[in-house]
Amino acid sequence: MSDFSERDRQLMALVGLTEEQVLADERMAESETVPDDLTGRVHYGLHLTEPDEQMVSVSVRMPKSTLDGLTAMARRYHISRSEYMRRKLAGAI
Repeated sequence: MSDFSERDRQLMALVGLTEEQVLADERMAESETVPDDLTGRVHYGLHLTEPDEQMVSVSVRMPKSTLDGLTAMARRYHISRSEYMRRKLAGAI
């Protein structure tokens, strides 16, 4: 029995995906060892240049709607909001 509803099948047909492709993409996205287009490279812990580098706290003022958006994105990737913000900021340097 398929885990996909009729609506799922209609949407997959609309974008040209098969059930097998969706299941393969799901396995890749859920893997903790394989990089994927959804989350990028796999990082364990903080990806700092020095393992003994001191962590500091920084306060940032922003609109609540921006913070809510950051929180929602972090939840999508199953990481903390702090880790999501660190990754975004590290990518901007």
